[in-house]
Amino acid sequence: IHLQLTQKEMSGKSSIKPEAVSHYLEVINEEVDRLNRIVVDFLFAVRPMNIQLEERDINRIIRDLIDFLKFELEKGKVNVELRLTENLPRIMIDEKYIKQAFLNLIQNSVSAMTEGGTLIMETFRKGPDVIVNITDTGKGIPEGIMDKIFEPYFTTKEFGSGLGLTLVYKIVKEHMGEVQVHSREGKGTTFSLSFPVPQKEKRMLRDAREDG
Repeated sequence: IHLQLTQKEMSGKSSIKPEAVSHYLEVINEEVDRLNRIVVDFLFAVRPMNIQLEERDINRIIRDLIDFLKFELEKGKVNVELRLTENLPRIMIDEKYIKQAFLNLIQNSVSAMTEGGTLIMETFRKGPDVIVNITDTGKGIPEGIMDKIFEPYFTTKEFGSGLGLTLVYKIVKEHMGEVQVHSREGKGTTFSLSFPVPQKEKRMLRDAREDG
């Protein structure tokens, strides 16, 4: 619809100022990006997940993703705080799927902070798990829909696919992990993802404590 309106407006003008061209190109880019996200979410949702588990450093993945999203975060006036615990045990994950889950959550956070805000990415060890918390200072999730947010095709966005959080839940579960949500309207939201530490890493940590 946006592209059709832009084309209609441009077709009636014999000359267009550079700033107008820039505006139209921005509209087109945003529309293409929106459609691309819908297609990607849909493909991830309908295809079987062929999870290929490999040991990975979760902190490195987060840093890479934040660097990749730098322009989008700056455009949304989002300040990023990385609270990453060093020397965490490596966990068994499929990097491409975990990046997609983090990407969906970060983009949700940016959308919730319409006037800018703070995005906090936090990692730490808790018992047998590595925890990743993604917190924003956005508008929060109404209590009345908290039990629906992971349902397929449920969305409060005008142009959302309703698959973003469904995919997050599916990906984390495929990694034998858990997802929890804590939110307060007007204050913000935290998605807490837990991933089990491989048995080998647990033994190494136990042996190190015994040797100490």
